[in-house]
Amino acid sequence: MPSFGGDDFLTKMLGDLMRLMPTARGFQWPIAHQLAASAAAGDEPDPNPDPQDRIRIEELSDVAAMHVADVTGMQPSPAGRAPRLVLTSRGEWARRTLETWHPVLERLNTASVPPAPSPQGVAEAGGEPAASDAGGGDEEEARRLAELLGRWAGAVMPMMMAMQVGSAVGHLARNALGLYEVPVAPARDDEILVVGANLARFAEDWSLRQDDLSLWLCVHEIAHHAVLSRPHVAARLAELVVSHAEKVRPDTATLEALMRGADPSDPSSMMDLFAEPSALSAPADASELQAVRAQLDALVATISGYAEHVTTTVATRLIGAHTPINEAMRRRRVGRGRGERVAEELFGLRLDQESVDRGARFVQGVLERSGDAQLARLWLDEASLPTPAELDAPGLWLARLELG
Repeated sequence: MPSFGGDDFLTKMLGDLMRLMPTARGFQWPIAHQLAASAAAGDEPDPNPDPQDRIRIEELSDVAAMHVADVTGMQPSPAGRAPRLVLTSRGEWARRTLETWHPVLERLNTASVPPAPSPQGVAEAGGEPAASDAGGGDEEEARRLAELLGRWAGAVMPMMMAMQVGSAVGHLARNALGLYEVPVAPARDDEILVVGANLARFAEDWSLRQDDLSLWLCVHEIAHHAVLSRPHVAARLAELVVSHAEKVRPDTATLEALMRGADPSDPSSMMDLFAEPSALSAPADASELQAVRAQLDALVATISGYAEHVTTTVATRLIGAHTPINEAMRRRRVGRGRGERVAEELFGLRLDQESVDRGARFVQGVLERSGDAQLARLWLDEASLPTPAELDAPGLWLARLELG
């Protein structure tokens, strides 16, 4: 297999690539939409939902919203109107999910991209060594190569992120039930998208009654929406996702190793460089990154665990305590697909069953110690959100609220 030559060849090639890179630094939306549509389509038909099914799930949404408001003591939407679940196709789900994530993705792109390389640096790196560098030998060449690798990684980050986001959303669309499969941002206009074909397939695979599953999903999605649509919760989540991105920077050592192992005559081998979000990244400061991840894990676990509590409470009322839906959903989380895993890495989220269980234990601990009255204070403001330590020790959270 052909391979890259020495440092001089690699330096010249990177310089040529830099001159060919697009100059736009913003999120590359056309790339994301194109990949999302392609991945969502797959090899299966993507039918539009039956109008009667649309009407039925909207009716169930109204029932679910009423019960979620009763259990949580909150309006499911800040606007005061009931959110609606809307059946849609996979392609439409992917397109509108990207639109819903738009503000977060723009901020994430800005946080992830290092400062733009200077034109002078690109020109120097792509041409012959400058006169002052002529006698630098191998050490100087290695320095210039490392600098150029960093610049090149920064230049490709917007394109790389768009490719990864588009691919993740497209693969999510092939299995997603609702919008909050990945809780990144609240639904726009209180419309929560559901992939009708996926819902029907999941009900058939698990021998579940379609109406029961639809009602369960309405409650689950509206419970998430009731929390994520509160401005301070959405703002805190976005802040932590962006902060996580800021703590990760292109890893030039990994990038150099990957490029040396690629085949320059095979474009597909170069595309493999973009296959995983973590492939070109390394923490700028491991301790700071760990701290942000702990806070992000705690917030997502709190949201997921609380939504699980609300869903279980309402589903017990309306469907029965022994519905097999809970077990089916638990197994579904354990078998997360590629879309979920890539989305987790991109946003720094942890969406596995262990995270849901961690949040559910916190909710149960609060209920056992103080009942519903204190639990209702969970979403009052940002100061009421539990810290990572408090999430694992509900008594500490309650004590802080009492002191406050």
